[in-house]
Amino acid sequence: IRSRKTVPGRNQVNQDSHITVTETWDEFCNNLEKKMLLLSPFCGEIKCEDQIKKNSAREEPSEPGAPAMGAKALCIPFAQPKTLAPGTHCIRSECGKPAICYTLFGRSY
Repeated sequence: IRSRKTVPGRNQVNQDSHITVTETWDEFCNNLEKKMLLLSPFCGEIKCEDQIKKNSAREEPSEPGAPAMGAKALCIPFAQPKTLAPGTHCIRSECGKPAICYTLFGRSY
């Protein structure tokens, strides 16, 4: 019997291949359109999260039946992908606040 903790399952490998770190708004939006989960610097403000959701929503779905809603914060992983560099700001460029952590964003499907 194989331990689940030592041998990553097919689902875990698939999930990991669909997570990417984004540092700019353009990267964020481009990878969101590729149905990726995004680890992005975030200030943690609810108002900012609401704006990220609004600004990343599509006007119209790119394909029939595709979701048009914007990205939402899913969680703050305990294991951060890397240490935030000094001066790193929130992924939403209009925010201007310092990022406090990398947050996992995604679109519901």
